[in-house]
Amino acid sequence: MSTGGTAFVLTGGGSLGAVQVGMMAALHDQGIDPDLLVGTSVGAVNAAYVAGPGTTGLRLAALGDLWAGMRRRDVFVADPRRWLRAAVGGSASFFSAAPLRLLLKNHLGYHAFEEARLGLHVTATDLVTGAALLLGSGPVVEAVAASASVPGLLPPVRRGERTLVDGAVGHAGTLAHADAQGVDDIYLLPAGYPCAGPPPVSALGAALTALSLLLHRQLIEEVRAYTGRARLHILPPLCPLAASPADFNHADSLMLRARAGTREWLDHPSRNAAHQVGALALHAPHRDDHPAPASRPATRRGTLA
Repeated sequence: MSTGGTAFVLTGGGSLGAVQVGMMAALHDQGIDPDLLVGTSVGAVNAAYVAGPGTTGLRLAALGDLWAGMRRRDVFVADPRRWLRAAVGGSASFFSAAPLRLLLKNHLGYHAFEEARLGLHVTATDLVTGAALLLGSGPVVEAVAASASVPGLLPPVRRGERTLVDGAVGHAGTLAHADAQGVDDIYLLPAGYPCAGPPPVSALGAALTALSLLLHRQLIEEVRAYTGRARLHILPPLCPLAASPADFNHADSLMLRARAGTREWLDHPSRNAAHQVGALALHAPHRDDHPAPASRPATRRGTLA
């Protein structure tokens, strides 16, 4: 891409990807739109959608509608026979990727990266070597499905000689990659992680929550290590956040909270790099190691309690 412009970097987080839609809507309201999108896992889904035909405003509105109507069964379809095969080694995943692929095919509106309206890259991880990869050419659905392929939950994707899984498993250096494209500004849109409420009670919820925590820890280290030329803007994730990454029933409220929180952050942005990193910090445990009571939620600057 040409020198200059703005990059959005979107992280993974399962159903918490709805948060990023609210963030992007608030940025768009202020005339801040991406020239380049770099996405991981559900962030790859959002990035690929926004990069599709039309205008950014129209794509964001349609993406919000899509999220508002989405339910778990649209991505994770219960199939006890498949679960049994997976348990005894007859299947590489507990869920089929067919629903996600169908969702992408029906809504993206284009086939290959080369047809995208905006610059687009998605991350993936080589399941054999552990190498982190950035995909930016060829079929988009295949690449996004690979980026969102949580090991054990969704099947790996064969791409050439490689077997690919969720980009959150590797460490693709998305900030450095965005900076290397010559952009002037990078907006980091973290989907966040469940920092309040009870622990997950389902296997799906536990797996996605654990992966979101892994990704968030990697993100903190990546931000601390960033030394690029482009200005880095870190949008504060929602906190407190009790929704599970496996629960698709709260998209509307997540989008609304994220949009309002991002508007507040845009009105009072911190230019202090240390404070921006602090916005991503994992919660310190209380002295009694119990979760914070609902009446005293932890807060971060730029978010709504």
